[in-house]
Amino acid sequence: MTPNADDGSMSRRGFFRAGVAGTAATAAIAAGTGTVAAAYDGWLDDVDNYDGTHDYRGEDEVHVSVGAGENGLLFDPAAILIDEGTTVVWEWTGEGGGHNVAAVDDAFESELVDEAGHTFEHTFDDASEGDVYTYVCTPHEAVDMKGVVAVGDVDDDLVDVGDGDDGDGGAGGRDLTADDIAALALAFGFAGALLVPLFYAAHRKAQHDE
Repeated sequence: MTPNADDGSMSRRGFFRAGVAGTAATAAIAAGTGTVAAAYDGWLDDVDNYDGTHDYRGEDEVHVSVGAGENGLLFDPAAILIDEGTTVVWEWTGEGGGHNVAAVDDAFESELVDEAGHTFEHTFDDASEGDVYTYVCTPHEAVDMKGVVAVGDVDDDLVDVGDGDDGDGGAGGRDLTADDIAALALAFGFAGALLVPLFYAAHRKAQHDE
């Protein structure tokens, strides 16, 4: 059986419409992911120990080391995700000289200290879901001693959510980053665009054989 021209035309349009829609949707996901993650992801591009955002939602109190790393010039973890009202406690290791914890938007700021065991805490009572707080050690900002506190019910695809504390204040497991997700989405989109004509040709051949 040979399909009539109208059937072939509709079939062809249907296949290409589906392919274009799928590719566009995939590209939109990738673009959205990159745009939202850029809200703070670029802030940590040069931070050596940044391995994704560590998820501490459900915890009342979260600890971050001040003066971590080989040279004592890092916050650890570099980025955390918490609930509204959670208290973050920064604890000094005594390494790397004098440090402070200073929010870029002036929401909180500690004194400059070099003493091991010193702590500074801030409770995020005034935070709203989706708020992002970037902060620095003022004397060492030039060497990228930076951190992030993200607050609330953030979509895991839009922020690089890790596994939280592994027991020693260090990094938990690493999930896909926003860049990884965007790259995969684009790859699937391009693959779909290439495969649609092949599926259509196979479909037309099957119709012709009938």
